[in-house]
Amino acid sequence: MTQLIYAAYGSNLFKERFMVYINGGEYRGETYKGCRDKTEPEEFGWMYVPYRLYFAKKSSRWGNGGVAFLSCKKEFDSKYHTIVRLWKISEEQFEDIHKQEGKSRYNTILFLGKKWIGNKNINRMLDG
Repeated sequence: MTQLIYAAYGSNLFKERFMVYINGGEYRGETYKGCRDKTEPEEFGWMYVPYRLYFAKKSSRWGNGGVAFLSCKKEFDSKYHTIVRLWKISEEQFEDIHKQEGKSRYNTILFLGKKWIGNKNINRMLDG
């Protein structure tokens, strides 16, 4: 099974919220199907990515507040880099999470590069 590192931001920084995408269930009034593969993701720390976080649109889930997005334009000023939480998940889980995120708002996948861990080449992906 192919593994990758998923770089999460916004509400997916919180394990309880992220696990709803894995196991299914309800979060803030929205029901999620969950992943076909219910294996618990491995926590893989955090890192800064060279993209700006911004808030736009509205969501009733957030009290009609803005939704977190990352700019797809690389940010060279490190003051504006965004912290992300890293989860080691299967490629199948990544596909299922991406479907649950909703392609209408989060239709871009940023490839953040490859990292060697032991003898395994791990892709780092950011869904947003």
